[in-house]
Amino acid sequence: MLAAQSPRRTSYICARYLRLSRLRLYSTQNTKLPPPPPASGAAKLTNRRLISLHGQDAPKFLQGIVTANVTPGTRSGLFTAFLNAQGRVLSDTFIYPTSGSKWHQEINKDDEQGYIVEVDITQAEALTKHLKRHKLRSKFKLRLLEEGELDVWSVWKEDERWTAHTAEDNAGGIITMTDRRAPGMGQRALLSPSNFSSDLKGVLDQAQEALFDAYTIRRYLKGVPEGQVEIPRDDSLPMNCDIDIMGGIDFRKGCYVGQELTIRTYHTGVVRRRILPVVLYEHGKQPPERLEYDPEASVALPAYDMDIRRDDKRQRGTGKFIAGIGNVGLAMCRVEQMSDLVVSGEGSSFSHADTFFVEAENGQKYGIKAFVPDWIRGHIREPKIQKRVG
Repeated sequence: MLAAQSPRRTSYICARYLRLSRLRLYSTQNTKLPPPPPASGAAKLTNRRLISLHGQDAPKFLQGIVTANVTPGTRSGLFTAFLNAQGRVLSDTFIYPTSGSKWHQEINKDDEQGYIVEVDITQAEALTKHLKRHKLRSKFKLRLLEEGELDVWSVWKEDERWTAHTAEDNAGGIITMTDRRAPGMGQRALLSPSNFSSDLKGVLDQAQEALFDAYTIRRYLKGVPEGQVEIPRDDSLPMNCDIDIMGGIDFRKGCYVGQELTIRTYHTGVVRRRILPVVLYEHGKQPPERLEYDPEASVALPAYDMDIRRDDKRQRGTGKFIAGIGNVGLAMCRVEQMSDLVVSGEGSSFSHADTFFVEAENGQKYGIKAFVPDWIRGHIREPKIQKRVG
């Protein structure tokens, strides 16, 4: 049985400092690494914060400001992103409809549409200001929830099939949603500390309590980026961060902030860089054949944004290291150079004999290999070949 965890105040620091401190958490070879994630588990996500929108104009407002399709009356949560006017990612988020939940009845006390936006804790206040700036005269109430008012949990079962379109959200009056970003990501639930025991029993179903790092390791193994550490504000296009593949963009919906470049890239552009899961290994040895987490690995992690280079005489850059725990992590990769994916008419220069390396902060070299999960491979479109006329 999981025990309730008391809310903890978190001081606000800049996103760049957070990225560096997070990487240094497991950056020394003497640091004991966390154990492998349990097959079934539940982890409290202490790096997330919640924003409430409640009122008749809430769905229309969200529809015009996020990349996913928000329809009035829906009871299913969704993964999406907020973009700036230039089409770059401000925040990757989850949106939970609250209508029909016990929390909505106790707090909002009416039948009007309500939503909760889940965002990285370091960007909660910035996103709240962004929403206020676009709210104008829209009729809804906007509120940044106090820390501990609702806690975000991730629940998973390895033997549970991914049911993207059949899962029932908000079952039993609890705010839940299926995490559809990748197969096997499980469910997310917003639990009230005041009703923790009863809510827990209805959602977690005897799942083993897991560390926050267990959730993070599972994400890395599946190739799922999340938050400001891995998707820095105003830095990347949503397709570079796989937000399109993770179901966060509806390319058929109407206008929203940042739509122009996103749609143009989808229809005419080529996405040459994407975030992929990577494995670090001893430099000079054979690359591993499988993507596996090793809690006994002796690895000093590279710094954020460190160049990944081809291991040959020219040593040309092929990507950037983003984040990791132990021997697994995420990297922004040039997919036609670090994998067998073909995304352009030029074709891939990749060979299975190619090797790559990255340097840790202490100057030590490590081999690094990118993997393409099946769920990513299945969504990569073949390049359009233009036919010559005459």
